[in-house]
Amino acid sequence: MNEKQQEILNAAEKLFEEKGFDGTSVRDIAKEANVNLAMISYYFGSKDKLLETLFETRLDNFRINYELIFDKDFTAFESLEKLVHVYVKTMNQNAGVYKILSVEGGIKKRLINSDSFTKIKKFNLELVSKVLQKGINAGVFNKTVSPVLLHSTMMGTFMNFQMNRSFLQNVLAITSDEAYNQYIENQLANHIHRTIKALLIYED
Repeated sequence: MNEKQQEILNAAEKLFEEKGFDGTSVRDIAKEANVNLAMISYYFGSKDKLLETLFETRLDNFRINYELIFDKDFTAFESLEKLVHVYVKTMNQNAGVYKILSVEGGIKKRLINSDSFTKIKKFNLELVSKVLQKGINAGVFNKTVSPVLLHSTMMGTFMNFQMNRSFLQNVLAITSDEAYNQYIENQLANHIHRTIKALLIYED
């Protein structure tokens, strides 16, 4: 992919996140990328194809790095902490595309690249299951806790901070996007980690 195609995709990602797919025109994308309409048509054919290409080029970014979580010397608690922090950081660094995927694929049922996205989500969920099982095998995690619910707790809390960014920045008196991202990857990740850890060591 050449530099101009990447610039068009970056512009599309920005606008799809801000205005939604239906609220963004090809003309808007051309203006944002500082190209003419014919160039977008030449490279991508249509707005729908542009969205497909955006997903295709970004999806691998959502795959959580297995090696960062399952170092042979990590205890179950250390793997859990790594899982949460790596997951939150990975999602936060790709928040724009994730929000587009959530809205277009979830709310509007636009099944662009749904098979590829589903495979990555399953892979990431399996990591949560493996961390949980590691702790169960070690006798330190509650075996009745569902990995699906743990994953939902993690992602739901993260997405709340993404979908309510302006409101929460104001409430938390955070004045820049950079500081807000740091808050997500540190304080919020720590909060999620403590919450999940409490669930896993709680005895019924």
